[in-house]
Amino acid sequence: MRRLLLDSSFLLALTELSLSMEDLLSLYPRAELLTTASVVREISGLSDRRARVALEVVRSYGVRILEAYSGDADSDLLRAAREQGCAVATLDLELRKRLLEEGVAVIYLRAGKKLVMDDPSRLIEES
Repeated sequence: MRRLLLDSSFLLALTELSLSMEDLLSLYPRAELLTTASVVREISGLSDRRARVALEVVRSYGVRILEAYSGDADSDLLRAAREQGCAVATLDLELRKRLLEEGVAVIYLRAGKKLVMDDPSRLIEES
């Protein structure tokens, strides 16, 4: 089964940008949605509307929380992506660079309006 890790930057952006979970699921269909305990803790530490919506998305879409990853959110996402064989949905540019350097597929928002996926393994195959 395909697995997709959701970063806090992605979850929090659902209220601000022209971005929806349906867009994500159409780009990466039939994926098991995951996030880390550290991401949930990071979002739970906020007390605004974005955080409430992000946590509701986690609940309503049945996002599985990986409890074993409860340290630094970015490091946990990188480690979980490698260990669990996941792509990662993030809007964090630094994290995206780190993930791509490690060979992890990344879904991000291009030009602030369209979700796209960079898959390093596909890029190597096309060379």
